[in-house]
Amino acid sequence: MKKIFISFLTLFLFFSVTSTVDAETEYPPYNDPIPFKDMQKGNGASWDIMFLYKKGIIGGYPDGTFRPNEPITRAQASSMLLKALDIPLAKNPTVTFKDVSKQSTHYQTLATINEKGILRGENGYMRPAEQTTRAQMAAILRRAFDLPLEQKPMFRDVSPAHWAFGDINSAALNRIAGGYQDGTFKPGNPVTRAQFSSFLARAIDDKMKLPTPFSYVSQKGIVVEEDGFQYTIKGEKLVKINKKTKEETVLLTEQDFPTQDGLFDVHLETGFPIILQNNMIYVPYWAAVSQVADYPYAYGVFQTNKNEVVNNTKYMDMGIDADHAMSMRNFNVYGHDYYYTIEKNVRYFDYNPIFDESVNIDQTLILYHYSPDKMEPVKVIEFDARVIFERLDGSTRFSTNITQNNKSVKFDPSTMFYFNKKGVFAYSLLDGKTKKLSSIQAKDMKLTAATVEIVDVNGKKHSLKK
Repeated sequence: MKKIFISFLTLFLFFSVTSTVDAETEYPPYNDPIPFKDMQKGNGASWDIMFLYKKGIIGGYPDGTFRPNEPITRAQASSMLLKALDIPLAKNPTVTFKDVSKQSTHYQTLATINEKGILRGENGYMRPAEQTTRAQMAAILRRAFDLPLEQKPMFRDVSPAHWAFGDINSAALNRIAGGYQDGTFKPGNPVTRAQFSSFLARAIDDKMKLPTPFSYVSQKGIVVEEDGFQYTIKGEKLVKINKKTKEETVLLTEQDFPTQDGLFDVHLETGFPIILQNNMIYVPYWAAVSQVADYPYAYGVFQTNKNEVVNNTKYMDMGIDADHAMSMRNFNVYGHDYYYTIEKNVRYFDYNPIFDESVNIDQTLILYHYSPDKMEPVKVIEFDARVIFERLDGSTRFSTNITQNNKSVKFDPSTMFYFNKKGVFAYSLLDGKTKKLSSIQAKDMKLTAATVEIVDVNGKKHSLKK
């Protein structure tokens, strides 16, 4: 099959229009005036609040205000949920709380929602006046509306180790809650009364929901999995494998790429890592290979759709010159943005031993952040990393079998981890802070949800907390 090579900017513009952030959506306006004197039509979550108000789910304060920007309390959220789900108050509840007397106006509401398992206290405390966080909101709504836990990661600051990981992903995939423009969810932030109204309105009525959800988290590896399929490169083919039936579909072959006179490049090879995000697959490839010494001396990235019916393979322009393309590696995708490293002092790889792991030296790398809308890479940080390359698994075509990645640099959705002769470090991609994790002299590194797994120069394994 032949795929069409077009401008990467086209894809970016498409995603820019269809991306989802936690912005307000305009719904068909109500003719009735807003009943709260501190709100106006079309401002913030006014349509969502009117939707709930007309259903008798919410009301305001005695002074005629709604106070949309106030954090919502657990008692207030409980009351709204019971009304939304049309759950009658328990007539003679017997549960006792250490912090809510049976004479409290909130007791019957909290006893009922506790009985239904939607919102429970801890160690006998219900904490009725405590503010509700965004993570708690996601968990409460998922339980209230009996939604499945979802393991597909959606946000850069919510890892599988987070207690509400499945709840937050479920809220996003069910179009109840979105994230922020930087790809975060901010699970610890309090939820305002207006925000909770929007989340609840979306949970109640499909017409109120957000657009198609967009994941800000990519998966990277030799084999990646999503929605019952595996994606990997076998020889000179990019394939999609049905995990249940084992049926293989060829998405792309080396012959689908245009040839360039005098240039030997390798787009697909067993062991090349791939990156999957939403419907797109990104492949860092060898943009130029020495035909004499059989090693790569320039790199690039192309992208293609994970669905074979869509023909839109594209080369990606990272905004760097030809010299820097020789050292561009460690490419990663975050939402609509990309990160990669280049060598500060570009070396010309004109002999094979430079790729040998015994050449154990530090090299200064520069981390760049590239946003296609700005069309120009932005320098993020300089750092030293060991010059150790990841090896290709399963490839026998070339004498120099290395990928575009360094073993000494790894990314998770929010952090870049790296090691050098001084130890192991973590650089936050969200707040720009660096911290030293250990003084271990490492030669290999892998990441799990909660740890950094290190192999030191003597072969001993270490597990560091992220």
